[in-house]
Amino acid sequence: MPKTKYSKYLNKEVVREDTKNTGSSITSTRQLQNFGGGHLSVDSIYVTRPHVMISQPHKHEFAQYLNFYSANPRDGRDFDAEIEITLGEEQEKHIIKSPTAVYVPAGLMHGPINFARINKPILFLDIAVTGKYSRVGNTPD
Repeated sequence: MPKTKYSKYLNKEVVREDTKNTGSSITSTRQLQNFGGGHLSVDSIYVTRPHVMISQPHKHEFAQYLNFYSANPRDGRDFDAEIEITLGEEQEKHIIKSPTAVYVPAGLMHGPINFARINKPILFLDIAVTGKYSRVGNTPD
C-alpha cells in the first residue's frame, strides 16, 4: 500500500495460523504490540472442534474480555456449544451454553478454558486491554 497521510493507521498483518488449537487461522492484533499506541490486543478465532485452549489457571496485569458468540451471521442466538471456564483462586466453574461475554478484571485467576462441545462453530473474541499480552505464572498454552 502506498504511503499516504493516514496509511500509518492501517495494518494488514493480522492473520496468523493456529494449528495447535483450532486447525485454522486466527485474526489477531496480539503480535502488533505497539499498534495504535499499544492499548489493546484482539484475537478473533472461529472454533469448530472441541479442545482445551488454556489448560492452567493464570492471571494478567490487565483487564480482559472473553466473548463467546454464534458464528452464524444470520442468527446471533444460534449457539450449540458448551464451554467450561473457571474463575478465581477457588476455580469456580462456569458452563457457557449461549452467547456470553466474560469480563476478567486485572489480577483475577482464570482458566482452564475448555471448548468441551462444539456442535456448531462459534466465534471466540479475546480482547485484552494491553498491547503486550503476557501471563503471570506463564503456562505453556
